[in-house]
Amino acid sequence: MDPSDLPTVFHDLTPVPQDDGPHPVCAIAYSDDFVRAYDYLRAALRSDELSERSLRLTALCLKLNPANYTVWHYRRRILSALSSLEDERKPIDEEGAFDPKLVEFDLAMAAKLGGGNPKNYQVRFTS
Repeated sequence: MDPSDLPTVFHDLTPVPQDDGPHPVCAIAYSDDFVRAYDYLRAALRSDELSERSLRLTALCLKLNPANYTVWHYRRRILSALSSLEDERKPIDEEGAFDPKLVEFDLAMAAKLGGGNPKNYQVRFTS
């Protein structure tokens, strides 16, 4: 997913800008792609959307910042929801199981994003 496609893909969501308060101590100069992706991520989180497009959005956000625990956790929730929908099983937190194909794809992505950094603990965050 390309950041420039986000307004089209998420046409039904209003991006939620980051709120650093009225007087941020040290504003971070994020790239335009980062700002756009995370604004849509906050919108998807706010609406609790657990969909394929949100899964693709989390992949984009993790490519931009693989150390974000919130994105990894949201991604896990999406994977659980998609697994239960496709396989008519309950989500993992309700004694169900994840779709093995989704898990294999996700593990490969996690290895690619965090495999070179042995202290990249957020990749292993599971709860």
